[in-house]
Amino acid sequence: MSEAVKMPLIKIQINEGKKRKLYLVGKKAAHAVETILDQLNESGDSGSISALELFPDLKDPMKTAGIALRGVRLRLELNQKQMAEKIGIAQGDVSKIEKGERPVGKKLAMRIGKALGVDYKRFL
Repeated sequence: MSEAVKMPLIKIQINEGKKRKLYLVGKKAAHAVETILDQLNESGDSGSISALELFPDLKDPMKTAGIALRGVRLRLELNQKQMAEKIGIAQGDVSKIEKGERPVGKKLAMRIGKALGVDYKRFL
């Protein structure tokens, strides 16, 4: 069984107008989101909160690529080593990309997209 399968994830849906985005987050992050929304409801607020307020890493282009890569990797139930083999890079590079410590250029994004069957633009 891969490491990705062992990690408990919660699906969070965020609506932005007519757009709907789904995120897979760990139980701890999901609990934090639930706590914030509960506090908003108790204060009489509309219960609406910006996705960027909940997930500030979405503002950082270096981290956005890593978030996308990790999401695809987890959806495919691959660990970092399996992902690295699939796209032809070192496992340490996958880790650095996911942490936002290594940029993803267009050439690598295209390789990732082709290997995983997803639009490469989500990694830029």
